[in-house]
Amino acid sequence: MWINISELKEWHLSIEKVVGGFEWLGFSKKSPEKMLCISSEKSTIFDCLSGFAEECGVNLYEERFIAVCDKLPGEEIVLSGQYGGRILHNTPKGEKVQIETSPDFITTVTFITSKKKRNIIYSNYGYYTCGFSFDGQYFVFAQDAGLTILKRK
Repeated sequence: MWINISELKEWHLSIEKVVGGFEWLGFSKKSPEKMLCISSEKSTIFDCLSGFAEECGVNLYEERFIAVCDKLPGEEIVLSGQYGGRILHNTPKGEKVQIETSPDFITTVTFITSKKKRNIIYSNYGYYTCGFSFDGQYFVFAQDAGLTILKRK
């Protein structure tokens, strides 16, 4: 997958993973380093801090864009993905992503640092979703080819 992070000095690559049949993802509020990924093949919890991933059981409520996961008990995970929903597009530190679209798909993602420096990190055929964890320490970008997860240095 192509995502240009060379200019993002405060971030580095945490996980890059091929996900067959990607559908949904969402970050935990209680454990912000944990990210749920749902594909047509399986459901997985990623630990964005360690890079560890493990399969999990999920109850999916697509109409509400939420899921309940056995590895994150007592929490509803807000979802975003191929069919809608949205995760955070800004952090408590002031970073944000700007999305540009054509009529049918998203084409460009610009990462804006807290110092207002703009970096185009993706410009190509549409992707599914991108955004930040609730604590702003992780950023995920998902497209057909898989996931790219960045971690703040």
